[in-house]
Amino acid sequence: MCFRPTMAVKKREIACPKCNKMNPLPLSIDSNLSELLGNENSKAVLEKHCQAMIADPRLKMGMGMTLRQIMPMSQGKVTLAMIDLVAADLAQMTDTKSCMSCGETLPLSLQRVAGPAGPAGPLKK
Repeated sequence: MCFRPTMAVKKREIACPKCNKMNPLPLSIDSNLSELLGNENSKAVLEKHCQAMIADPRLKMGMGMTLRQIMPMSQGKVTLAMIDLVAADLAQMTDTKSCMSCGETLPLSLQRVAGPAGPAGPLKK
């Protein structure tokens, strides 16, 4: 019998300033691997820039982690240059930057004002 605790994954959402409906945040390097690999476009970006990481059998263990969190444990399979390339490609994906209900442009600069300290330090405002 396994007594391993389970963790719920908190959905990353933002409220529309016009209609106040919740919308999923666009995918970015702050998204965890399960979110990135669950979307066909972002999965293609990861396969393009991080082939060695995608092929690694230990990938399943890091599905709740971001690329920055995986980088120190990847034994060189994920580098800061790769993360920058992935971030640039994900920023160009425009399918989720407007409200799904009213079409209003979402204030994406307010997505995260603070975050966990990692290899690059705390996120800045």
